[in-house]
Amino acid sequence: MEKQSPLEFLYLSQEDVKAAGLNMKLAIEAVEESFKLHARNQIILPPKTVLDLNERKRGRVNAMPAYVNGDIDVCGIKWIAGFPQNPVKYGLPRAIGITILNDSHKGVPLVIMDGTLISAMRTGAATGVGAKYLARKDSETIAIIGSSVQAKTQLMALHEVLQNIKLVKVYSRSRESRELYAKEMSTLLNLNVVPVDSAELAVKNADVIVTATTADEPIVKNAWIKPGSFFSHIGSYQEEEYEVVLNSDKIVVDDWEQVEHRGTPILAKMYKEGLIKREDIFANLGEIVIGKKPGRENNDERIFFLPIGMGSEDIVVAKKIYENALKKGIGIKLKLWIKPELF
Repeated sequence: MEKQSPLEFLYLSQEDVKAAGLNMKLAIEAVEESFKLHARNQIILPPKTVLDLNERKRGRVNAMPAYVNGDIDVCGIKWIAGFPQNPVKYGLPRAIGITILNDSHKGVPLVIMDGTLISAMRTGAATGVGAKYLARKDSETIAIIGSSVQAKTQLMALHEVLQNIKLVKVYSRSRESRELYAKEMSTLLNLNVVPVDSAELAVKNADVIVTATTADEPIVKNAWIKPGSFFSHIGSYQEEEYEVVLNSDKIVVDDWEQVEHRGTPILAKMYKEGLIKREDIFANLGEIVIGKKPGRENNDERIFFLPIGMGSEDIVVAKKIYENALKKGIGIKLKLWIKPELF
């Protein structure tokens, strides 16, 4: 038996996470790797647990555990709170999270780190990976519905994987918010980002459409969507007409069982109402990433993508950040105990 010694784990603040190299390129590479492992059954992914405190009005906290095998070989959990009133009432981000990694052979904690930034980046990265395989390579016009943090990371990811973007149109209910978004993202990404006065103006003629809102009503109408478009639904509820889904040539998700379990996104609602069947879901994205199923097959396909979000994505990103932090000597080592009691 190994000699027992003080048990330490690493603590990484959000500033440490950034210093350890978190950027959109790393996030996309990590999330794509997580999709590959998911498709190869190298991930244990229990259903997301939602601690519902009246999530639409007050908030919710999600527990998202996962074990990721392969070269990652780590257990972890994302514990993230989403409280819609935080920005207005308390001057805090809507989502606040931590991520914990544990050694998969001993069970000891390796690191506790800020998960807020990782969550935002990996959510954008999921759309980035989706666009890599499902959007037309020559996509030029992007529609963003929403102007929050999620809307920002969505565009960051699209900018990383699509090389021909010429115009980004953003719409949100607040004129001030969409104008600020356009200014910030134009400067950050050196793109032509313009605010528009309606969802229709944003969506019409767009090659890629992203909805990143808290709406539970059909903001986007089917009549506005052109052939060959890629639609990424990020919000937790319903942001488009049912016809948007029904008139898509392919419906892709990150994990159908997770979508169905969550119950709130549009696909889960349509399934429950008998409007779509399981066989209408063309693929989990990982199946396309590893080549088990085709992605976009022609320039006229309309493809609808709904990533519900998997804890395994956060775990893979966090593992890479943890490894970088160890190499760079970033973070604070904390003791869990000097000598374990009742051992």
